Amino acid sequence: MSGYPREPTREDTDVIGARIGAQIIDNVLMLVIFFGAVFLYMAVGSATGSEGVFTGFGFLLGGGVALFYRFFLEGYWDGYTVGKKLFGIKVVKEDGRPCSYGASFGRNLLRIIDGMFYFAVGFIFMAMSDERQRLGDRVANTVVVREEPSRAPETQREREMEASRELSFDS
Repeated sequence: MSGYPREPTREDTDVIGARIGAQIIDNVLMLVIFFGAVFLYMAVGSATGSEGVFTGFGFLLGGGVALFYRFFLEGYWDGYTVGKKLFGIKVVKEDGRPCSYGASFGRNLLRIIDGMFYFAVGFIFMAMSDERQRLGDRVANTVVVREEPSRAPETQREREMEASRELSFDS
């Protein structure tokens, strides 16, 4: 797992539009997974004459997979879900380390609160945070960042290193 090459800056977390797009993609995928499992088990149940049992199992399996989709992928796939990968963003710890399963579980468990009133609660928390963190991100000490860091050097040391590189190329 790679995490992030440095501690994320405010510019690295300026990904609200990409977060919305990734959320839409991930929700569509979760619905496909959920209804795919339900319809598959309904068909099996209908063919065997045990429709109620198989349909119930389909709901449980589909719901379980949909619930653990984000938690599992963010912990396993270096902070990505399919939607995040498509939009070029990922979840990392505040210090740039990779997102762990525990951090992913915490941030996604609180998605229930962040998602209230069509994610208005999450947007309010993001607006009040320099790093644009939802409540779940704050509790889990995570941030959502661009895949690649912003090019603007943020620290004095990075500015000095950039200036020395420019001088060596000019000579």
